[in-house]
Amino acid sequence: MICESQKAVVEFLSSPKNFGGAPVQQIDTHLSHVFLVGARVFKIKRAVRYDFADFSTIDLRKKSCEHEVRINCRTAPDMYLGVVPLYRSGDGVSWNGNGTIAEWAVEMVRFDSDQQFDMLLARGKLDASMIRPLADKIVEFHMSAEVINSFRPGGGVGAALDQVSTSLHEHEIGATRERDIARWASLALEEFKSNARFLESRRRHGWARHCHGDLHLANICMFRGKPTPFDAIEFNDELANIDVLYDLSFAVMDLVNHGRRDLANLLLNRYLSATRDYSGVRLLRLFQSMRAGVRAMVLSLPTQPEKSQRLADRYIDLALEYLIGESGPRMIVIGGYSGTGKSTLARDIALHFDGLCGAVILRSDVTRKRLAGCAPEERLHDESYSGERAHKVYGQLLKGASRVLRAGQPAIIDATFLNAKFRQAAAKVAKNADVPFDGLWLSAPRDVLIDRISARPDGASDATVEVLDNQLEQFPAPTDWRIIDASGSRRDVLDEILQSLDESG
Repeated sequence: MICESQKAVVEFLSSPKNFGGAPVQQIDTHLSHVFLVGARVFKIKRAVRYDFADFSTIDLRKKSCEHEVRINCRTAPDMYLGVVPLYRSGDGVSWNGNGTIAEWAVEMVRFDSDQQFDMLLARGKLDASMIRPLADKIVEFHMSAEVINSFRPGGGVGAALDQVSTSLHEHEIGATRERDIARWASLALEEFKSNARFLESRRRHGWARHCHGDLHLANICMFRGKPTPFDAIEFNDELANIDVLYDLSFAVMDLVNHGRRDLANLLLNRYLSATRDYSGVRLLRLFQSMRAGVRAMVLSLPTQPEKSQRLADRYIDLALEYLIGESGPRMIVIGGYSGTGKSTLARDIALHFDGLCGAVILRSDVTRKRLAGCAPEERLHDESYSGERAHKVYGQLLKGASRVLRAGQPAIIDATFLNAKFRQAAAKVAKNADVPFDGLWLSAPRDVLIDRISARPDGASDATVEVLDNQLEQFPAPTDWRIIDASGSRRDVLDEILQSLDESG
């Protein structure tokens, strides 16, 4: 509901004469008027009241502007400069201090809108080199965010579901998609009820924090060379005081919606490798479905253009899709000598599971780096590859996989598994979880492996030709795993593996 006219302020901020003649680009959202001029951005809150946001008075809008700067400085401190007043006098609206306060505006450093992740994705420019540091940025943000102890029952998820379904029914889309919305609300509520105790347990263990709250691709950009989340929810803390995986799920869902399941899987697995929140993956179906529902709700608001309201239909479909199909738990272990392509094939296999963002991947190279307190791309000293360290690495891998399986999701472990004891331990994890187990051993001639190791870009693996020769000399291929010839093309090897998985169940 629009509560008062802001026509004079909007006209002032949209006029180039008030910025020394510089052209002004105006962007309107359901909650804000945004003005891009030169190297700056000025953003005012719309004088509206919704069931989830109240900007009906100038005092509420000032408070919201101040809160917006404060919370966005957590992830984008160089972008948010402060809050500035606009004045009203007999001569109209102005920047000077004469008259009464007409409005408050957030002042920001302008960035290239083409660098927003949704725009990069639309142009085919969003890639893994941006997703990896984004995951690291979100991890850093979540782990330093304020822990929320006073949490609503069920983590506020039940209340959020009720709000979204009610709003969807009330909007125009409710008339055309009434049955689908009702079905989604019923399935989501059932999923929530089955996880209510788990949500409460996560709150007690510190997984509920003051998060971003609106972490879709349009609210992430490349700013000064780094992935930067901005425009966090400031108007309603309850919408941002959420489970960290619910926060992450917005970006993951958005990537899935735009047809980039590979990037969604990378974002999720990079994040999980750092937080080790593997038990939480049982909530991903619900959380990502809810995020699709939220997107549909926002896009179907009466203030949105017709094009946005049409897009809302796609998000309704996606919200349902998350809750209808499910792969179920399964353990796949990909072993073999260095250079056989284990990591590449693990990523490919992960996307062939029904879960929309793919299977959870646990990599020994990444786990070893995390245990050493290093980023996956940093190189380690030789002592990090000792026998004692190997036991710790495999222990972490198997513990994480066990949690994923108990959460009802498929797990893929990517490691050499040269030691027979580690292979036996992996099979035991699957047996204890009562899930199918697939041990795949990749093999290729030595000259092929040497060529691949030599051609590798910088990544998580530190393997060298010397390491490879040591592996070949000391560790024979297992006789109880399926041997896969990995010397062919990536497509051919993947097809053979997928056929093997289909045959085994």
